[in-house]
Amino acid sequence: MDNFKQSLAVEGKSYWVWGPLAFSSFYFLPLIFSFERFSTFKLIAMLLLYCVFIACYVKAVNAKGEKALVPVLTITIIATFGTYITPGTQALFGFACYFCGFNFRQQKGLQGFIGVLLGIALSAYLFNLIDLYYIVPAVITSVGLYFMGRAERRERQHRLSEEQSQQQIEQLAMVAERERIARDLHDLAGHSLSSIALKAELAEKLISNDQVSLAQNEIKQVATISRELLSDIRQAVTNMKQFHLDEQLNVLKNDLLQNGFQVSVNNHLNSASSSTQNTISMILTEATTNIMRHSKGNKVTINITEKEISISDNGKVNTFVKGNGLNGIKQRIEALGGELFVDHENGFKLAMTFKTELI
Repeated sequence: MDNFKQSLAVEGKSYWVWGPLAFSSFYFLPLIFSFERFSTFKLIAMLLLYCVFIACYVKAVNAKGEKALVPVLTITIIATFGTYITPGTQALFGFACYFCGFNFRQQKGLQGFIGVLLGIALSAYLFNLIDLYYIVPAVITSVGLYFMGRAERRERQHRLSEEQSQQQIEQLAMVAERERIARDLHDLAGHSLSSIALKAELAEKLISNDQVSLAQNEIKQVATISRELLSDIRQAVTNMKQFHLDEQLNVLKNDLLQNGFQVSVNNHLNSASSSTQNTISMILTEATTNIMRHSKGNKVTINITEKEISISDNGKVNTFVKGNGLNGIKQRIEALGGELFVDHENGFKLAMTFKTELI
């Protein structure tokens, strides 16, 4: 459906308003070559008609879509019956045709174009101007300007379509970025808050056993993790948080060791882009968070190659519920072009495979 509703005038480009009026100077050619044939009445009427044309032209240039109908119709009437005053009105038919081509949909534009041609024929018949010097220039100009108007309309429609497509792309990118930040916040906060909860519980038990110094150490670690979490969240929100895979693996390994797990890490991903390392780091962060929250085992194995990533523990899984964390991991894996497999028969294992090598 044609929903084009633009005016010919473009903000900041006054040419579209005043530039084309240069061609209306042909209206005055008969006055220049046959001045003696014009009475005072005709001179005044000629100027008045031109002023009315200018007013209608400006209104048509600024009209959006088919709201230009009235000024275009008025220009056509002026050009048709103004021929009684001067044959120079032949120069005005083309303006009406241009607006028909630009402002109106194809069917209505064609109807308007035919109407202007009939106006040329009627003016030639009524005022005895059935000759090539009047009809041919008027028709050729009108035909050319009509198709120029159609061409400008299609060009504007194409640009408008591109702008709308770009806006849709930007909106989708904004949605994707919001989802990414939401996943990052979930992963970052989930991992750190799990550590805080575990250390707080441990500190409570140590205090109950009168091991105050050890409890104080745990509380200090809680404070440190809290500050780091706040910093991570700030960086994630501003899209500045970037993980180096080796560094993040060391962080996760230390967290698991402090929570009583034996840890084996094998990283054979020698080269990968920063964005890929960041994504893998977030995946493993969420996975280790879930292990520390729910695992009843004491051993964790992480294996990373250029085409496969896996993380598993030796715990016993009684019930399995797929939550937001696993959904976030799945989305990240799919963004890398991979596939996620979950196995909870013997412990819990996440396996991520990729058709092409991670880069």
